[in-house]
Amino acid sequence: MLIFFLLFGIAGGFSPAAMELSVAERARTTADLGTSFGAALSTLCAEDAACPWTSYVDYVLDASGAPILLLRQSAEHSKNLRHHGTASVLLHPRGLDRGATCARVTIVGSVERVADETLETAFGVAHPYADALPRPEFGLFRLSPRSVSFVGGFGVRAQAVDLGEYASAAPDLVAAGATDLTNELNSPRHAEDLAVAAKHLLDVPDARQVAVVGVDKLGLDLRVTRGAGVEEYRIAYRNKPHSVEDAKSELNKLLQEAWETDQGLDWDGAYATKPRVKKYARG
Repeated sequence: MLIFFLLFGIAGGFSPAAMELSVAERARTTADLGTSFGAALSTLCAEDAACPWTSYVDYVLDASGAPILLLRQSAEHSKNLRHHGTASVLLHPRGLDRGATCARVTIVGSVERVADETLETAFGVAHPYADALPRPEFGLFRLSPRSVSFVGGFGVRAQAVDLGEYASAAPDLVAAGATDLTNELNSPRHAEDLAVAAKHLLDVPDARQVAVVGVDKLGLDLRVTRGAGVEEYRIAYRNKPHSVEDAKSELNKLLQEAWETDQGLDWDGAYATKPRVKKYARG
């Protein structure tokens, strides 16, 4: 029997055209998650522009998703930037996954110093040590994007992100809690729940194993093993979440719907129309 491990929430009905995050939304989400882990900053050596120099920097994002870097004037990368004002950063929330399987974003652009109290406050909140650093030896610099490239994981081809779409995109509100949600759903106690969901929501009654690959604000991804093959599906929520708790509620409702259908329960045709499903791949 379905274990109701998630609390119900309230979310208004919606009928979005999109079932999955856009590339721009995924890039903004990845960049936002990476603020806790820092960035790899690549500059051109002052003495030899053909020689790249890579270093570690902390950052936050401004309202348009541009990285705001904390740099020391005497550091090698700052010397390089005074000669060559362009740089690139690799933003990678590596702490949420393992190595190359994690999504990452590369942003290339020009770097200029900024004096903005709002950005200084935001940086201090994200990285409290920065408030105690001497000024003007340490300062904030904006990397204004000329190009943004997103890689979804190991073996996935890089995708160019439209700069306007990147600037206007919002990070996925579920992302920070997505790993915990995924791990919970993949725990042994929910194996039967996922099998029932595959049977009634995906029309796959013969699944040998079902695993949740990912969760976001629009839906969840499932990997289904049947026979000798593996299939991947996307299930969209029936309602739009406005918080992590709303997303938990929508997940719970999908599992509840599958369980009630399995039990032959009929609530005046409430489940006559199934949630939208997209099949990604078959291996």
